[in-house]
Amino acid sequence: MQCIIPLCVFLFSLASIKADIGKIPEKDFTKIKSFFAHLIHQHDFAYAIFGSKPMSLADICLRVPNLPIYQQLKIKFLLINIKENLNTWYKYKDRFNLKDFVLLDKEEDLCRSVVIVLINKKNMLSVLKEHKEIFKQELGDTFTPESFLEKIETRELSLAKSINHHYGLLGIMLGYGARNAMLFQERLNVLKEMEKSKSRLSLRDDLEQKLLELDSQCQEFSEFEEFPLVRPLYFRADLSHPETIELKKRYENDRQKIAELMQKPNFIEKALERLVQ
Repeated sequence: MQCIIPLCVFLFSLASIKADIGKIPEKDFTKIKSFFAHLIHQHDFAYAIFGSKPMSLADICLRVPNLPIYQQLKIKFLLINIKENLNTWYKYKDRFNLKDFVLLDKEEDLCRSVVIVLINKKNMLSVLKEHKEIFKQELGDTFTPESFLEKIETRELSLAKSINHHYGLLGIMLGYGARNAMLFQERLNVLKEMEKSKSRLSLRDDLEQKLLELDSQCQEFSEFEEFPLVRPLYFRADLSHPETIELKKRYENDRQKIAELMQKPNFIEKALERLVQ
């Protein structure tokens, strides 16, 4: 009897999800679940759905790379499935009422591939308030966390335009920490200067030295794992910085929590339930 009650609760929750998103045919609903399963298992969307990450981003290339023919065929089959699931999401996305989240599925300004972005509004507002002065410095004194997020949510501005294509701000929004995000932006600035200074050897030497100094401050945030149950977060970070040390603890707690949820039945349905609750 004790086992039946939780099952009934889950079935009722799943029925509520389907009621909220209308009468989507089961075949199409399965494709939508596959779409979110890809974002969760192949990217880091579980950290934004169930954890403390403010935003997750997946760049999906739908072009077959130049590989040996047997590998091309396998990848082509996988890409056809991803594209079909993505198109099914586009077809029904207006039926999903994501009150606590913002899902951006067309961010052409950010890069040439298909970019899917999921924002946890509560987590994002917390990060924007914490680093308000950095955003003001880059975007102007009129910046406020609430209006900034509203412009993104209402599509008044694309994500890239909202941050003036500043990858340091993007890194902060992705939950990488201000120190690590601004180091990345500084490195990007140096690379741009190096590209401009090809004919000025003395300046190029100085820039190369600066690049080495920046690279020496950063290591991989997580060690690579070949077949992890929950993907670790991979980005370059100053591992000795207090902010990064705190992020390590927080994301490891998130990862353990997500791993426990993943080992329970119907994990993807629970993820959808969390998104539309």
